[in-house]
Amino acid sequence: TTGMCKRVCTALWVALLAAPVAAANDWRRWVNQAANSLSHASRAELSLPRVDGGERLSPAELEAPLLGARLSWLAYAEKRREVEAGLALLGSGMELVRFSPQRDSRGAQWLVARDAESGTLWVAFRGTASLADVVHDLMAAPEQTGAGDAFHSGFLRAARAAAEELREVVEAELRVRPCERLALCGHSLGGALAMTLLGAGLLPCASGDAGAEDAPAEVLAFTYGSPAAFHGELRGAAMRRVRAQSFVFGADAVPRLLGSEVPLLRAAALSLGGKSSTGALETLGGYTHWPGGELVYLDPAGGCARRVPRAQRDRVLHLHRAVHPDAAAHHKCYVRGLERAAAPGGGLAWWQMVLGERGEI
Repeated sequence: TTGMCKRVCTALWVALLAAPVAAANDWRRWVNQAANSLSHASRAELSLPRVDGGERLSPAELEAPLLGARLSWLAYAEKRREVEAGLALLGSGMELVRFSPQRDSRGAQWLVARDAESGTLWVAFRGTASLADVVHDLMAAPEQTGAGDAFHSGFLRAARAAAEELREVVEAELRVRPCERLALCGHSLGGALAMTLLGAGLLPCASGDAGAEDAPAEVLAFTYGSPAAFHGELRGAAMRRVRAQSFVFGADAVPRLLGSEVPLLRAAALSLGGKSSTGALETLGGYTHWPGGELVYLDPAGGCARRVPRAQRDRVLHLHRAVHPDAAAHHKCYVRGLERAAAPGGGLAWWQMVLGERGEI
């Protein structure tokens, strides 16, 4: 989410202020270590990430991800008529099946739409836009499911709260009008909810547990600037049918907040907070984006989308890649970035027609 980076930084700062004051010598030693570490950081290390040898995605390959980014933005709408107006601009083949606004502190906001032209049923989750969403973001302790897999507990809580109604809507739609593919998407928190819903097996038709006549032939997932939702190794088979793409724009901090090892913070925690603080950092460092998915880097400078080779994933997703003055702004640029990558030199400008005063993603 847009404010997640600021919230985490603020929480760390508050933790430092509230921690017991270390002895003066310990504090000086930690500052000296930090200064030495920072002195070795070159300008290249603090610049935007670079993907070496990554294959560039073609405009045809970006059609579905671009539609998913636009639907993820529409999921932020406050009223059904706003969603319908946005879908109308996407083409005559788009039809709203259900718009479910957030009703309580446990749930999430989402929409289901059908693309008749491509035979795709879309599920889009909203990112953080309420106090309840912020609470879900901050519930960062991992929680294990019956299958032995562990997820971010806040994401799992929200996904479970939405699962029953969403499952009924999706399965009813598939019974009446079968489709070739099912696609889930979301920006920021929304993408994490989509991945958690799939990974925890909360949508049986996506994992193949439903009858063959109801299950779509293909299951897709698209996330945009989303934090890691899985903790440790994924043991269950719920993701076996899912083909996922995670998009990261420039220096966006949110997809890098969980799962990065930060030696500098660890040194500070050891000096100020002891083992309990370092344990919390190690827990946050244990999160991961689904390893079976594809990571795509949206380059703000080059205006293109590149697949990130597996050997470069950890480097591109490390938190130090978010040390950039545009880190917060980049979290809101996914629709525009994908439009630019899909139509070099032109730009489809859909976001300009529907954004109004609300901003962009």
